Amino acid sequence: MRDMHSSHTITCPLCHGRGSDVEVACGDCGGTGYDPNEDNPFAQCHTCFGEGTVILDDCSRCDGDGVITIDDPDAPEGDPEEDADEASP
Repeated sequence: MRDMHSSHTITCPLCHGRGSDVEVACGDCGGTGYDPNEDNPFAQCHTCFGEGTVILDDCSRCDGDGVITIDDPDAPEGDPEEDADEASP
């Protein structure tokens, strides 16, 4: 029996299939808009300029393709006809 994984393509859940111009939470401030490295509690984040989000040119999840390929662990492994042929003497 072969060890095959079934996979299929779905629309990227991060960019919703757009692939580019994706708005995500700022990685530096965690989406708060405030600079966590400043002593002043109201210091604006220098990455997102206080917005809490940044726009990515290409989606970081699908690399701009708009779709991702996922493994389907519930799918049967292998092709039943090939398995039957391999078992035949």
